[in-house]
Amino acid sequence: MILKTGRLTLRPYAADDIEAVASYSTRDEFIRFLPLPPQTLESAAEFVRRVVDAQPDAKNDWHFAIQIGETRKLVGAIRIGIREPEHRQGDIGYVIHHDLWGRGYATESLGRILRFGFEELSLERIRATADIRNIASWRVMEKAGMLREGVMRRHRLIRGEWRDSVLYAAIAADHHTPE
Repeated sequence: MILKTGRLTLRPYAADDIEAVASYSTRDEFIRFLPLPPQTLESAAEFVRRVVDAQPDAKNDWHFAIQIGETRKLVGAIRIGIREPEHRQGDIGYVIHHDLWGRGYATESLGRILRFGFEELSLERIRATADIRNIASWRVMEKAGMLREGVMRRHRLIRGEWRDSVLYAAIAADHHTPE
């Protein structure tokens, strides 16, 4: 499955994406708010291998590499997953290479993946969380049309510290995505 926006292509991962994934995932900015250990070239390779191997059978999780147009320049990643099929609930996560923050790539990708979730996957509600200190991520979700639903206190234990998260969601009935 390939999804397109005005500037971006959201495509399945390929085996040769390892170095591109490592270029953003091994930076401190990548794990700052995530419950992950420091990443390495080896952990990036394992992630890419796992996702590439799972793609043909993906029924509940879709992982997309984000590239600029047809250039194959990987700028980040986005995924959508079905979490409660009987209630048509989904969740999303995204990352953009730190060097490319502020260019609207995350908002553009998120808008497209929300549309995919509502139109292709027939989801009713799609949610996302962000560390309460990750204001840039709040702004991305808001610009993509998601609404803040609240704060989940002590939601994640990250490197020995309890952290609060903000919860955002969009529902099919009132969601429209900017392109």
